[in-house]
Amino acid sequence: MTIDLTQIILAVITLIGAVLTRYVIPWIKSKLDERQYDTFNRLVRVGVFAAEQLANTGKIQDKKQYVLDLLKENGYKIDDESVNALIEATVKELKIELQK
Repeated sequence: MTIDLTQIILAVITLIGAVLTRYVIPWIKSKLDERQYDTFNRLVRVGVFAAEQLANTGKIQDKKQYVLDLLKENGYKIDDESVNALIEATVKELKIELQK
């Protein structure tokens, strides 16, 4: 007597695929997006701090444009309006740190 395990194996593979699709893939995507946002946020912070220093030495005139250009150079396709709040918040953070 032989047992055909083909149907059982196909059912297990289907179940594993469903679990991956439902739970694992969205979890990976959420981690990737979070990591990308952290990188973006750090780049804005570095850009704001660098722009402040460069403006103090007279090497640049428009600090905000410097940050926007830095983001574009690093592959971020951004809308100026979408990052204004983050840039302004980082500028305020910088001013607070400079007052310490």
